[in-house]
Amino acid sequence: MNIDIMLEPDRSPDQVKELALLAESYGLRALWAQNYVSARDPFMCLVPAAQETTRIKLGVVVISPYEMHPMKTGNALLTLNEFCQGRAEVVIGGGGFWCSRMGTQAHRMVRAIREAIEIIKGGLQDDPLQYEGQLYKAYSYNSDWSTDPVPRVYAGASREQMLRMGARVADGVMTSDVIRPLIDAAVKTVGTALDEFGRSKSDFHFNSAIAFHMKADREASMREARRELITRAVLSEWYLHSFMSEDEVAIVRDNISSFYKAYRAKTHIIDGVPDAILSKLVDNFSIAGGPEDLDARIIELQDYVTTGITELCFRVHDDPAFAIRYIGENIAPALK
Repeated sequence: MNIDIMLEPDRSPDQVKELALLAESYGLRALWAQNYVSARDPFMCLVPAAQETTRIKLGVVVISPYEMHPMKTGNALLTLNEFCQGRAEVVIGGGGFWCSRMGTQAHRMVRAIREAIEIIKGGLQDDPLQYEGQLYKAYSYNSDWSTDPVPRVYAGASREQMLRMGARVADGVMTSDVIRPLIDAAVKTVGTALDEFGRSKSDFHFNSAIAFHMKADREASMREARRELITRAVLSEWYLHSFMSEDEVAIVRDNISSFYKAYRAKTHIIDGVPDAILSKLVDNFSIAGGPEDLDARIIELQDYVTTGITELCFRVHDDPAFAIRYIGENIAPALK
């Protein structure tokens, strides 16, 4: 099992560099910078890390075709790839809050992401790309200036249509907060689609991103995990129904504003939601706890190894250096 790290978008380029060097020292596969509306540009944030590291992959997650034309995304990706001599990666997806912040609509999302990936990958070919998509066009697009190994392009995908699209056109898929009960079905969907489209399963990458909150202090871990719950797939009912009763889902839905309020206020206190439900949400969406929970968490993570995914990406939060050390010393060796 390959292990990746996903950083929150609140770190400076120098901090990202130091964290990338730390992750590389533990032999972790990749470090991902998130792309938020009110944050530093993730491609630029990774440049110092690209110049100082030598082995670790460096990726940006998620770039939306609604925020930037795929040709511009391709150029940004290849420029980062040049800085790190062929170690760049990118996830193309819907983009979370980008559309609402820009006052636009996420029109035909599966088609938009598919065309974006086709344009980005098409621009890596020898001949100039002439692309007549339904949503995007690209004429005489070529990257003959790029001489490094071709970067990997993932589709940000969790549900069936997006997973199938990723299996059709991307180098891999990255799911986000797709909890363990749903992973098997996602892997099966991708495998079936790869067979249908005549693609090799051995060359395809399946990356599962999951929140990581483990700390030396168990209570601090749980507080951080509760605070971040709204970022777990926006607590979509599709996810919740896989491990909660209808009544429990209704309580979460009726108090969704409390989860947003807690996240913005940086507090673990979520009004109107019983502790038992909060604990169930944390247990299913996160890897959380203290040293006393390590063995149980490792057993949970070892279960992922049997699913067919190729990479586990841990999204770390308040103290990323501690999390990287903890993962490198305790989690990664147990999953080899």
